Amino acid sequence: MPQGSKIVIVEDEMIISMEIKQKLNAMGYEVVGQAITGESAIQKAGEKKPDLMLMDIRLKGEMDGITAAKRIIELYDIPIIFLTAHSDKTTLERAIAVSPSGYLLKPFKERELMTNIEMSLHKHRIQQRVREEKYPETLSELGKKISSVPSPIVSFSHGGIIEEMNLAAAEIGGFNKQELIGKPADFLFGSEEIAEPEDAEMEKSDITFIFPDQVSIKHKNGTIIPVILTGGFIFQGSGKPPHYMAIIEKTGSDASDSMESGPQIIRNLMAITTALKLPAFVIDKGLMLAGHNPLFDELARKAGISEYMLKRPLYETPKFSFFGDMQDIQEIFRSGDIERRIRKYNFGDTIKFIEFTRIPLKKEGVTTHLVTIMEDVTKLRHAVFEAEKTRNDYASLYSQFEQIRELSAELRTPIQELLMKISGGMTLEKGYVLDMSEKIVDLMSKFDAAWIRYAEHKDQLKKELK
Repeated sequence: MPQGSKIVIVEDEMIISMEIKQKLNAMGYEVVGQAITGESAIQKAGEKKPDLMLMDIRLKGEMDGITAAKRIIELYDIPIIFLTAHSDKTTLERAIAVSPSGYLLKPFKERELMTNIEMSLHKHRIQQRVREEKYPETLSELGKKISSVPSPIVSFSHGGIIEEMNLAAAEIGGFNKQELIGKPADFLFGSEEIAEPEDAEMEKSDITFIFPDQVSIKHKNGTIIPVILTGGFIFQGSGKPPHYMAIIEKTGSDASDSMESGPQIIRNLMAITTALKLPAFVIDKGLMLAGHNPLFDELARKAGISEYMLKRPLYETPKFSFFGDMQDIQEIFRSGDIERRIRKYNFGDTIKFIEFTRIPLKKEGVTTHLVTIMEDVTKLRHAVFEAEKTRNDYASLYSQFEQIRELSAELRTPIQELLMKISGGMTLEKGYVLDMSEKIVDLMSKFDAAWIRYAEHKDQLKKELK
């Protein structure tokens, strides 16, 4: 058994999930995450990069385990074992179509679970080895990086050869990655025929310009798909020339700027929050961004999230957890309640407190969108903290003063008693005098110590208030 293999459990019944976790830990596996929805399962897969996932088919939320498993396999190539109490033909056919590594019917025995896990891990290792031998470039560090990008992306060598690409890019043209890697760029990319004016010169040139809005993908079935390319570079160490990168975006796709196409209320909210200098964004029920303002864009870039990632479902962007947990967001969609929560962030040596206000937008009583407004409340938190500290300091100072007053009263008693006996002409026994003297000296020491503490505390408060 590969000790320490990392596993994520996706199960919407937490009692069952905890029982499975306990069994896995006893077997020597490491449970690195638990999820109750398909969306959060995809997010956990990207964050934790487990060796294997145990996936219940029936989950809370709008995405079931089969749909989530398909996306996880496509995005991260993680082996998945389905856990289900349902063995009907339709469910089984859908599950098989995803090509899972295993399929366990509940209730299952520990031996069955362990056997399925070991066989799945072993089979996945062999498949990786075969792919590495047949297509070594697909398992390169560059390949892994590109595969983790949710947007369709292609990398070209200096000679214009397709060097790497992710599944999303290959699927636009109806190809497998292996059919395209190593091919020249014009194998996949071309342009639609552009009409020439009738009086154009007859002389033809070998030089052809294809501008970003004229690019098309040659689909495997022969059709032409208009796309727009956005270029970039991939740097692989100092001294090495960069490789060329292209992000593919379908013309007229739904990934257009939501600020332009969203409902009027969203546009108004984004305009208002921008004027108030508050980062804000809106999520629809499919967990896609339906609107966001420029201040949020800036924060997203700082969190390492590109604008291309923001056009994908947010549960496929692990770093989006910076702005909130997908399970919490889904819970607000279900409850329809307004939520306010303050989160603490460490930016190097700087600590910031950000208040997240989440406001559901409803239609006929059903939440359709969720607005999130962020506000930096660091100064306010520090002010509250300082006010609380000052209050506690003064309370402590008052307590010390009260102690001095009590010691003063306690010291007065033996001194008065001694003076009364002396003024009355009473004979003072030696033992009595010694006892009273020791008592007075002891109280005086306590009085002096309390007064010193009080004076030091008072001086410190004066310095802090300057």
